[in-house]
Amino acid sequence: MNKKNTAILDMLGMCTSMVCAIHCLCIPLFLIFGFESILRIIDQEWIEGLIIGLSLVIGLVAFGGGYLRHKQHFIPVLFIAGFLLIVNGELVSNEWISLGLSISGAMVLIYTHVQNLKWKRYAYTH
Repeated sequence: MNKKNTAILDMLGMCTSMVCAIHCLCIPLFLIFGFESILRIIDQEWIEGLIIGLSLVIGLVAFGGGYLRHKQHFIPVLFIAGFLLIVNGELVSNEWISLGLSISGAMVLIYTHVQNLKWKRYAYTH
């Protein structure tokens, strides 16, 4: 994979994680403000599964390739931690704890993609 394709994977990963965070934030807001019709559309398990699945696949490819290039051990550790936060957020029954875990996990994944991109660029120049 060339430099441009690896950057695209990290950008796509950041976007997917941002969509995850926005999705998690919108659900309680729609519930609070009484938008049940919109809530029924976006609060589907298949949508959450799709977002989590995309985050997993993109992360595995982006972080796996990045790790092979830059050998920074903290990148895969952060990926696993962020992904586990999101998955645990889906498994918790308390809505507010679930929201906190999922958004925290998405933010960790965004940070990890930024760091992966930074370290891959550094590895390409050295």
